[in-house]
Amino acid sequence: MKLKYIYIDSNPVDRLHFLQILKQFPDINLMAEFSNAVRAKEYLNYNAVDFVIVSSDLPVYSGFEFVEQLKDDTEIIFLTKTPMDAIKSYERGFIDCMLKPVTHNRFKSSIDRLINKLECLQLIREKKEHMVHFKCNFKSEKLQANSIRWIEAMGDYVKVVTKNRNYMVLSTMKSFLNKLPDNQFVRIHKSYIVNLKKVINYTTRNVNTDGEILPLSRKQKRIFKENFINFQ
Repeated sequence: MKLKYIYIDSNPVDRLHFLQILKQFPDINLMAEFSNAVRAKEYLNYNAVDFVIVSSDLPVYSGFEFVEQLKDDTEIIFLTKTPMDAIKSYERGFIDCMLKPVTHNRFKSSIDRLINKLECLQLIREKKEHMVHFKCNFKSEKLQANSIRWIEAMGDYVKVVTKNRNYMVLSTMKSFLNKLPDNQFVRIHKSYIVNLKKVINYTTRNVNTDGEILPLSRKQKRIFKENFINFQ
């Protein structure tokens, strides 16, 4: 999947020059460009990106002031004409600080650094994967959340379906849903909860979950679609 980003620079000459360089990197996806931080911030209020390229010299408030308003996990590539900004960038944990005008090779090294960091973070997240704890047949069990295909209501029990085994757990659907990672699992019917990572496709009436066709109720259709579209 391509990394998504936005680019912010108030200098039209610098922006035109750098845009020509950005076109040479088809593996990253420029979602939007801005000449000021205000419009960029409005965009980020409704859209998610993997990183932001921002210039230090912006109207209204500076590049550093703009970054302070972003989420802590937003990766930053900083552009400047002031060498001392590199120290401030390092202290704030930016991916890189590049002096203008930026060259192709210099930007490539920055992107390589970004990709390496994101890959390392992904490995760390996988090692800390959410574990689900429950009791089945008087035994304490635990599963990786990602291994669950779906959950099905069975009277006073729920059936937890995985590739290798099914578990019958004394629980309500609501109570079991509370054990699961937020946004990854969603109820599609009074009798079914699906793992969005396992969803292949869906229609107006059904959800294809890991090859199994499960019913999608009218009541849950809107909630399911919103969660599925926004799930990453």
